[in-house]
Amino acid sequence: MESLEAMLVFAIPLLLAIPFYILGLLDQPSANVIVYSLYIVLSIAVTKHNRRTLGEIGITRAQLLPCLGNSVVLVLASLATRYMGADLRLSPDLSSWQAVVYNLFFWSLSGTGQEIVFRGLILFSLDRWKGWKVALTVSSVLFGLVHLLRYPSLLAMALEIILGVAWGWMTLNYRNVLGPIVAHSLFNFMFSFALIS
Repeated sequence: MESLEAMLVFAIPLLLAIPFYILGLLDQPSANVIVYSLYIVLSIAVTKHNRRTLGEIGITRAQLLPCLGNSVVLVLASLATRYMGADLRLSPDLSSWQAVVYNLFFWSLSGTGQEIVFRGLILFSLDRWKGWKVALTVSSVLFGLVHLLRYPSLLAMALEIILGVAWGWMTLNYRNVLGPIVAHSLFNFMFSFALIS
C-alpha cells in the first residue's frame, strides 16, 4: 500500500499541473514550484500517515557527510565532463543578485522535491516491498521519464536515469537523502542557470 501511495504522490501533482500548463494558465516555473512543493508536502504527509519516521525516507543527519561528499563528487565529475564537451561559460545573469537568489531558490526547491519523492518516498517504500534492485530501477526510470517534460530526448532521459541510479545508490548505501538533495540542487543551479554553452 505504501508503494502505491508513493506512486500517487509522484503522479497526482503532475496530473494536476500539466493540464493548466498546456492550457496556458500556468507558466513552466509556476507549474514546477507547485509540483515540487506538493512532492515535499505529500511525501512527508504520506510518511507520517504510515507512522514512519522521516529517517525512513532518508531525511536524517546519520551518514550525512559521506553521502554529501560522494554526491558533490558526482556533481564535480559532471561539471568536468560537460566542461570538456561544451563551451561552458558563466551566465551574464550572475551579475544580477535578484536572478541569482531566485534561481538558487527555484533550483533548490526542484532538487529537494525530486529527491524527496524519487530517492526518499518511492525508493524506500519500494525497497521495503520489492527489494533494492526493483526500487532503484523504478525510481530511476520515473526520474528519467519526468525529465522528458523538460528535455524531450531519449539521450537526455537516459542520462537522467543514469544520474538517478547514481544518486539512488548513494541514498540506499547511506540511508540518507540529504546529500543528494544538496548535490541535486547544486547540479540544477549550475547547469540550468549559472553555466551556459
